[in-house]
Amino acid sequence: MKTSNISPRIAVYGLGFVGQQLAGFALDKGWEIVGAYNRAGDKVGQDLGTLIGREPIGLLVEDCEAANYSQLNADLAFVAVSDRLEDNFPSYQRLMSAGANILCHGAESCNPRRLNPAIAEQIQTLALEHGVTFTGSGIWDMTRIWAGILSVGPNTEIESMTHTSFTDIARQGVHLLRFCGAGLTVKEFEEKSVAGNGGLGGIAIIPPLCVADALGLDVVDVKEKVEPIIWEEDHQSHWLNETIPAGHVVGTRMHVDISTREGITLHNCFEYRDFKPNEVEQLIWKVKGKPSMEVRIVREASHMASASSLFNRTPDVLAAEPGIREIWTYQPLRSSALN
Repeated sequence: MKTSNISPRIAVYGLGFVGQQLAGFALDKGWEIVGAYNRAGDKVGQDLGTLIGREPIGLLVEDCEAANYSQLNADLAFVAVSDRLEDNFPSYQRLMSAGANILCHGAESCNPRRLNPAIAEQIQTLALEHGVTFTGSGIWDMTRIWAGILSVGPNTEIESMTHTSFTDIARQGVHLLRFCGAGLTVKEFEEKSVAGNGGLGGIAIIPPLCVADALGLDVVDVKEKVEPIIWEEDHQSHWLNETIPAGHVVGTRMHVDISTREGITLHNCFEYRDFKPNEVEQLIWKVKGKPSMEVRIVREASHMASASSLFNRTPDVLAAEPGIREIWTYQPLRSSALN
């Protein structure tokens, strides 16, 4: 296996749970971090090393709105702010204009042209103007998107592809369990629009659309249904340190049905929720065809795998041509342990 010995200068934009892990991975590799940015608050002004629980490194976290990016000398910037391209776009402008390639931890960044063509056009223009590459990645890279692509490798005929998953979402931050509605009544779930575009609406369509595009399928229709998950018995949540009463929400279920001109259908059912004791976080791709196949992935440490997956795309992005590059245009994700 070819290994890649690189030592890029790194910027990290967004120093929440994922951003701090990315900074740690970079330091572990001996990469120089030349910029660290966060929204206004108590993280700003802290030494980045101290913020992530290490020795000081002599780099202070800057306010992302007030920072001067003209002096930034980064080869690549990790962006970990939002799932939505529109929310992230100011960060892309600042960083790409300074000559940094972008690796974004955000759902819509996996397929910008499909999900927000207007923003994608602006990203492409910026990337070409400044000679940089834009790619979105994260835990979906291998566990949802590439797993789906590879699942049909043995097939001579395909009728349908079904992707089901059960995610212990609080592993990636307890606030995400609240974001998915845990603890709410059904009425509160509806009032807070958890299923809307400001919540989880439009999120579950992304992995199957990426797989469809990677396989060259012509998508003709996409249907989505987002609903609360309700259990009939009380549930003691160790994440929230409270009991969720029977009939209250423990998370969100997302159904997606995609039809294609080729006659191949893609079905998705995602559950983002709290877990009962001894449940296992897993994802399954089931292919109906000749031959029928099933690929199953058990995620034992999803709290780390999201950041590490993004991090491990670094060599691909640095070697890519300028512009938007989707993850399926690269090789399957490769470990950085051999670098």
